[in-house]
Amino acid sequence: MRHVPLLPKSQMIHRSTGHDDPGLARVRNVIASLAVSGTVSLDLAAKSLGTSPRTLQRRLSDRGTCFWAMVEESRFEIAAALLRGTRLSVQEIGTRLGYRTPSAFSRAFVKWAGMPPRAYRLVAIRSAQSGTDDWREMGRTTLMQPVVS
Repeated sequence: MRHVPLLPKSQMIHRSTGHDDPGLARVRNVIASLAVSGTVSLDLAAKSLGTSPRTLQRRLSDRGTCFWAMVEESRFEIAAALLRGTRLSVQEIGTRLGYRTPSAFSRAFVKWAGMPPRAYRLVAIRSAQSGTDDWREMGRTTLMQPVVS
């Protein structure tokens, strides 16, 4: 599987909490790499970080987040970047992110962005043409809520 490079970090959407934390940044990078490969698991992430799954969970909990919330955030950022910056089909993007069916990816994207992937892409194209770059004009007015587990 060939990997599409992600947009520069400055162009990616981030929640305001924890982005100055180098530990969380390292976990985000590992999760993004795993998400792009299509295989995300707590065990693989922990192994990449040189720690145990339980220790990783505990450290994330201490920082007010959890592994699967970070996975969802990463998948949204990658999907949004690919929808805005490539001509890949929605099905191909979903497959690259590890979704087995296009409908599963579309449901997840609606949960994240408040609109289906195709609609997001159309609004992103229109926004780029008009010079508007505020993603909030594309759907939800706030970033997705963290998953509580």
